[in-house]
Amino acid sequence: MKMKKYILPVCLAGMMSLQSCEDFLDTMPKESYSDETVWSSQGTVDAFVVNNYANCYSYYLNFEYWERWFANNMTNCRQAASSYTRGLMESTYDCGVSGNFGVIRNCNLIIEKVAESTILEESYKKRYTAEAKMMRAMVYYNLARQAGRFIWVDRVLTTEDNFEIGLTGSIVESYSHVLRDLREAIPDLPTDVKAGRLNKNAGYAMLSEVCLTAAAYTDNDKALYVSPDVNLYQEAVKAVDAITGVTLDSDYESMFNEKGAYSSPEIILAQYWAGDATTVVSTEMINLVANVPNTKLETTGCSPLFNNPDNFGGGWMEYAPTQNLVDDYLVTDQNTKKAVRWYESSQFVNSVKALSRDEALNKIQHKDAKELVEGQFKAWEVTAPDVNISDLMYKDRDKRFDASILHDGSLFYGETLTMYNHGNMSRWTTQNYFADHAPVTNYATRKSIYTNLSPYLYYNVSTPYHKIVFRYGHALLNKAEALLQLNRVEEAVAVYNQTRTIHGGLPASTTSNLEEAYEEYMIERRVELFKEADFYFSLLRWGKYGWNTVDNVKGGVIKELCEPATFIEINQERSAAYVGNVQMNNDQRTFDVKSYLFPIPRGLINSNPAITDADQNPGWE
Repeated sequence: MKMKKYILPVCLAGMMSLQSCEDFLDTMPKESYSDETVWSSQGTVDAFVVNNYANCYSYYLNFEYWERWFANNMTNCRQAASSYTRGLMESTYDCGVSGNFGVIRNCNLIIEKVAESTILEESYKKRYTAEAKMMRAMVYYNLARQAGRFIWVDRVLTTEDNFEIGLTGSIVESYSHVLRDLREAIPDLPTDVKAGRLNKNAGYAMLSEVCLTAAAYTDNDKALYVSPDVNLYQEAVKAVDAITGVTLDSDYESMFNEKGAYSSPEIILAQYWAGDATTVVSTEMINLVANVPNTKLETTGCSPLFNNPDNFGGGWMEYAPTQNLVDDYLVTDQNTKKAVRWYESSQFVNSVKALSRDEALNKIQHKDAKELVEGQFKAWEVTAPDVNISDLMYKDRDKRFDASILHDGSLFYGETLTMYNHGNMSRWTTQNYFADHAPVTNYATRKSIYTNLSPYLYYNVSTPYHKIVFRYGHALLNKAEALLQLNRVEEAVAVYNQTRTIHGGLPASTTSNLEEAYEEYMIERRVELFKEADFYFSLLRWGKYGWNTVDNVKGGVIKELCEPATFIEINQERSAAYVGNVQMNNDQRTFDVKSYLFPIPRGLINSNPAITDADQNPGWE
C-alpha cells in the first residue's frame, strides 16, 4: 500500500481536553472552542478524529512495560525484578478498568456527532464512524485481554445519566462488543490512506489477533462466531488473507529506524513524531542506549576507549535484552544446515568443553557467585585452536539477531562494542551491580534505534521517530497460530516460514509434527516481535492452549514466566563464558494461574455500587 506521510496533529490538543472523572466516567469535555466549531466543518471533524488516535495506539506500543516488568525478554538495569513477576501483585492493581473513559467518550462522541451532521458527505460519515468504532475496539480489547471484563459504554453520557454501570457479565460478552465494533468498522475503513491513519488492513490485522485471544479465553465460544460455519480461528485466517498491498520487508532492521519509517512495504499502521518537535529524550531510545562515555570507562578500567569519547554519553539505559531472549535467535548448523539453538550447533559443541561451576568461577571474573545457580547455569571453555567464543556464539545467527541486539563485537555508530569482561559496553562499566545506566546482561538494544542522530546519541538531539502498531509480519504470525489451532500443520509451517526465511535468513522448517510446530512457532514469534509489546500476551494465550505450561496443562503455570532473567559473561580473552542469573530478586520470578487475568481493582469495587466482590476475577479475592 502506497502511503504518504501523516503525523498526528496537535491542533486540537487544547480544544477538547478532558476534565477529571466524575465518579467513574468522564461526562463532558472542557472546551476552549465551542462544540459548533469542532463539528462545523469536515476539516475540524477530521482533526478531532485524528487527535484521538494517539490515545488508542498507545496501548499497543508500550513494549517496555510488558517486556521489562512482566516477561523476561528484557530486565531492569537499575532496579530489582518487578514485584509483579514475583507473585506480589495485589487486588489494588488497576490495569485501566477504572479509567480510559475520556478516550471512549471521544469515540462515542464522534459516532453520534457524525450521524447527526448535515455538513459531512456520506463517504466521510462512514469513514469517521468506522474509525471511531475501531478506536473504541482498540481501547476495549486492551481491557479485555487484561481483565476479561470492563464497563461497556457505547453512547455519550451526560450529567443526568446514572454512572453506576456494572461490568460486562462475562468474557464472552466483552469480546462480543469488541468483535462487533471491528466487524462493523472494517467495511468502511479506507484502503489508500496517509501513513499513520487507520485503514482497512489495520482493521483486518487487529481482528486476527482479537479472534485469537477471544478464542483462547472463551474456548472458541460459538456465541462469538461471525457465522455458524466460521469459527474464531477460521475468521483470523480469513482476516489476514484479506490484507492487500503489503509484503514482508527484506530489510528487517530498517522497518524500525529512519530508513524504512515511511518506505517499508510491510508497515500497515504506525505512529509518527515530527523531527522539529521531538528529541531523543521523548522517545524510547533514551531508555535503550547505555551511558558509557570514555570518562566512565577510564574510571572503571574498561576498554577499549571509543573513537568518539561522547558517543554513548547521553543515554539513560533502564533495561537490557536478556540471554533468555538471545537463546531463541537460532543459528544455522554448519553440518546439518538446520536451524538450532546456538549451544546445540555442531560448530559450537565441537569447539568447546563444558565447565563445572567451580571451574567457571575460577576462570571467569564474576560480580556475585550467586549468579551461577547449580542446575541452571551453563559454562564453556574453547578447546579448538584460533577460535574465540564470541564468534562461536554469534556467527551465522538469525539475521534478526544483529538487527535487534547489540552484543560483543557489534559495530554501532562507527564503534566496535566489546561486551566481554571489562569491555567498553559491558556490565563492568558500573562499579555497582545495578547503577549508572549500563547493560546488566552484556547486551543492548539495536532495534528501533535511529542510526543517523547527529552528532551522536544524546538526550537533547532532535529526531523524527515512529513506532509500529501493526505490520504484515505480525499478521502472518497470527494466521500461523490460527492454523495450528485448526491442526492445519503444513499450512501453518508454510506461513511462519515466510518470516523465518525472509526476515531471519534461516533454513525453512520442514516439520509436519504438530508439537514441533508449536515449539518452532513460539520461538519464531518471540524473535520476530521482540520489543513490539506482544510477548507477554502471547505467553498468556499459549498458556491457555497448554503449549508452554508445566505438563502441557491448559491454563496451567507458564514456564517462561517462572524463569529468571539471564545474562552472558565472557572473559577478556574470549576463551570462556558462562550464562548466569541476573541478581536483584530475579531468582524469585513466579507465575500464579490467577494472573491469566488481572484483578478488578479494589478501588473500583469499593467506589461503584454496581460492582461487587462477586465480580472479582478468580484468585484475587
